[in-house]
Amino acid sequence: MKPESTLQTILNFTRIEHTAFSLPLIFTGAWLGAGNRFPSMMVMLLIVVAAVGARIFGMAMNRVLDRRIDRLNPRTAGRELPAGKMTLALALAVAFTGLWVYLMACWMLGGWCLILSPIPLVPLLGYSLLKRFTPFCHFGIGFCLALAPLGAYVAAAGHPQFSGAVILFSGFVFCWLSGADIIYALMDVESDRQNHIHSLPARLGADGAIRVAAGVHLMAWGILVAVVQSVGGGAMAWMLLATAAVFFGLMYVPTIPVPKRFFPISTFAGIAGALAPMVA
Repeated sequence: MKPESTLQTILNFTRIEHTAFSLPLIFTGAWLGAGNRFPSMMVMLLIVVAAVGARIFGMAMNRVLDRRIDRLNPRTAGRELPAGKMTLALALAVAFTGLWVYLMACWMLGGWCLILSPIPLVPLLGYSLLKRFTPFCHFGIGFCLALAPLGAYVAAAGHPQFSGAVILFSGFVFCWLSGADIIYALMDVESDRQNHIHSLPARLGADGAIRVAAGVHLMAWGILVAVVQSVGGGAMAWMLLATAAVFFGLMYVPTIPVPKRFFPISTFAGIAGALAPMVA
């Protein structure tokens, strides 16, 4: 088998395809910040660059900090660092390249974006550590992604005086991804218990964790309804709400493999949810 190129290894390491999680969310944040329209092309481009840089930094540091834990889990032992496909030095170089890209984009956006730019870095660094201490670690990654539409709003509006709609939308993002991460952790119940890793599935068992995730996702959908109502939702918005509900439901079909429930099914739920306020 032909060995992977360095570029392919880096792309696999950062799971660049999962950027689909964050881009629709920042589009909605920017749309709301600019007054129900998109900001200028340059501002939108810088928002996207900042989001991609922050995501690369967060993902890379997560893999660096979790490299010893990943080695203990059969599902993750083949990842780049535990499998020896990538050196720690290269992984850190990728992380700090992402950080540099994020900070440069914030600098070019200027104003409040530059002032507030350090804030997301703390949860991006810290969320992967939560599994060492609390079964509620899933809500850490939800919090990280919930900051994305707020950051895009600031970039588009030029100030951090958040509207009710974007605060509600951020709450939707928080609940959506937190619930999805609980479902994702169903794959690691036995490994987490053996290696003393905290998660809700390891603490409550699969059935208990699924009930918590379902409750969190019900909250997510309810918040999304409130977002659509707050911006005067029309027929297309309600169709997207129904679409999101369908994908939320598919995440609980036991015959669908857990990885597919997380990606792409949960991603489709989030995309439908992100589009709903923009077509309202």
